[in-house]
Amino acid sequence: LSMHHHHPSEAHLEHHDKGRSHGSHEHGMTPVQSPALLQHEHLALVGEEVVDDTEFSELERVGKGVRVGQVIEHLSTELSEDTSCRSLPGAILLFACFIVSCLQAEEPTLNYSTRSLLNEILTEDANFAYIPGSQFQHDLGADQDVGMKVLDNANTRQDVHSWFRLGFFPLFQGSFSLDGPADMSAIITQWEYNSAIGGIRLSQELAPLGDCRDASMAKALANFDICSPAFHYLSTPLSPHLPDILAREVKEDDPVRWFFFSEDWSIIEARIDETLRPNSTWLQRRRSESVRAAVPLYNPELHTLTVVYAEFFFARSGKQWARVLAPTLKLQVYYKLFHIVVDVVCAVLVLQIFYAEGKEVRVIVIESKRQRMTPFKAIFEHFTQFWNGVDCLCMIGFSFLVFYWIGHIQNAQTLSDMLAGDLFGQRTMTGSEEEKAQALRALLDHVEMSLRHQLTVAYIRSICLFLVPMRMFKAFSAQARLSILTRTFTVCANDVFHFLLIFFTLFMSWAVCGIVLFGNSIEEFADFERAMNTCLRVVLGEIVWHEVREEAGPIVAALWLWTFCFVNSLVVLNMLLAIIMDAYTEVKSSVGTHSETLLEQAWETFTRWKARRAGHRLSVKEVLYALEDKQLPPDVKITPASFCDIVTGLGKEQAEEVLIGALQDADDLERTTHSVSAVIKMVGAVDTRVKAMNRNLTLLIGHSVASSNGAVKGPATPESIL
Repeated sequence: LSMHHHHPSEAHLEHHDKGRSHGSHEHGMTPVQSPALLQHEHLALVGEEVVDDTEFSELERVGKGVRVGQVIEHLSTELSEDTSCRSLPGAILLFACFIVSCLQAEEPTLNYSTRSLLNEILTEDANFAYIPGSQFQHDLGADQDVGMKVLDNANTRQDVHSWFRLGFFPLFQGSFSLDGPADMSAIITQWEYNSAIGGIRLSQELAPLGDCRDASMAKALANFDICSPAFHYLSTPLSPHLPDILAREVKEDDPVRWFFFSEDWSIIEARIDETLRPNSTWLQRRRSESVRAAVPLYNPELHTLTVVYAEFFFARSGKQWARVLAPTLKLQVYYKLFHIVVDVVCAVLVLQIFYAEGKEVRVIVIESKRQRMTPFKAIFEHFTQFWNGVDCLCMIGFSFLVFYWIGHIQNAQTLSDMLAGDLFGQRTMTGSEEEKAQALRALLDHVEMSLRHQLTVAYIRSICLFLVPMRMFKAFSAQARLSILTRTFTVCANDVFHFLLIFFTLFMSWAVCGIVLFGNSIEEFADFERAMNTCLRVVLGEIVWHEVREEAGPIVAALWLWTFCFVNSLVVLNMLLAIIMDAYTEVKSSVGTHSETLLEQAWETFTRWKARRAGHRLSVKEVLYALEDKQLPPDVKITPASFCDIVTGLGKEQAEEVLIGALQDADDLERTTHSVSAVIKMVGAVDTRVKAMNRNLTLLIGHSVASSNGAVKGPATPESIL
């Protein structure tokens, strides 16, 4: 069956032309070919015979033959889909096991609960500025003196001394009295499940000395002979974060004082006064950048070691900032069988990646030698491909993770052995002053080294948490319906890149404008980093209207906020969504009608594997390699019978299945896919062509009328005709 577009035959056209010529001579006219009729000749539709074979059944179409090139392309696609479907369970299992392993290793709930408890105790319970016999004490009915300040009220150097002497040290020493002896039995009940170990290290970070910006004015107005700028703490720290504290480890030349719990309270009190009084020789007021206290705590219930850091920063603006941080280390990494099983499964799956990539590299080396190519160049080209590069990064990331994880386990065991030694085995340390200081220094140094190591493990694990899903996307890429997301990003990547250049230009302009307008009075705009974060929060819907209105006034605040929200939130972000949705519609429309779902493909892979095991069919790889070995021209058509002759052992049913699949893929490729923007362009082009056809038809009708009436004077135009 076929359908034909019928057009006038050449004889009919010739007869029509003769008639027109005869009619023109009869009316005294010469046949003139108007240029207006030919100016849109390139838009004319050329009629050709179109055979529609879609009404045939698929078996009838296959019986007429399928091109070899289409069959090879279909088999290659099927092989890629089959390989991806087989690798998908392993990728999903690795992702799930790695997620569970990370949660088991980190135990964020445990660490957060410990940190929040200690932070609350040091912030709220370390009271100072006691007032004996105060009315406040009488109203509370308290039996002891009452502290009127907490950590947030420590704003001067005198407050630092008072907080450490009356608030911080008594918490760990086990006594809140100002003049009584330390109650050592109170140590057991003071922290409930956390016991302070050994003593407290008090260290001071010094800034280098330098010339003042104006030496004469500094001497005349402030009696400063030399300055010591501390640029690291000019503004408020964003948050108490562990990387900053661990990066600033105590150096050899930093002033350090040791306080041991085995000492009498009167001795500790005297040493605190000697160390932290504003006029003390240890606390160098001009050069001091920060004063940090560190004390280790052991939890026997959880078998963890926590280091409590309390630190004061002295900004050269005169402001004083305080931080409290309590990172925790597990002294027994593996104490659950489930955790061990999960990590073993992860290790096996990672080794499988190494094995698979090793096999591919081996094949590449063999092929490169056969083609007289440098193996290193071939391997480099292999891993520079995107998905192969993802596998390479996964292997590198997990190699580093295993290396640092083994070191983390060794560090935990070393700390456990140190705490079980003679010096730390008792509630209080024994030995001479030098021995106790050396032992406590070694313990804190090893704890901080272990914390840095643990932080590195967390960073590597975070990177791997993004690489492992990328391997899942690699398996998704061969499945038409699962790869929609990744292909959408690929299609719109170029447009998004150029869009982001404009977006960040506008975004940074408003952020810097916020610094200029509000930076002197609002903490959220105090520096560039915080201003960028604040603007991002505004884009996501968190409005800072009250803060900016109170500081800058309603007019300036409204102008900045309204223009920022209108341009960035309402216009620019919607343009980004339009770009992505346009690419999504294009990718979505390219998915063929015969594309399989994930469940259909999984079932097909299983049935093929089952039939292959039973000897009823060949594998896709065997059929593909056998067909490629024949080196047939791509345009040669093969039928099911000839296909069975070409591939030894291929059954008729499997041959028909392969050829039908090749035809379906070819039909899907012939379907033109367009995005929304492309459709709009096509509509515009069609509109132009329709207008041109209308113009030509108008001129043709006019000439026909004029020829029949013999009244054409001069060239015909659409205006004269209408």
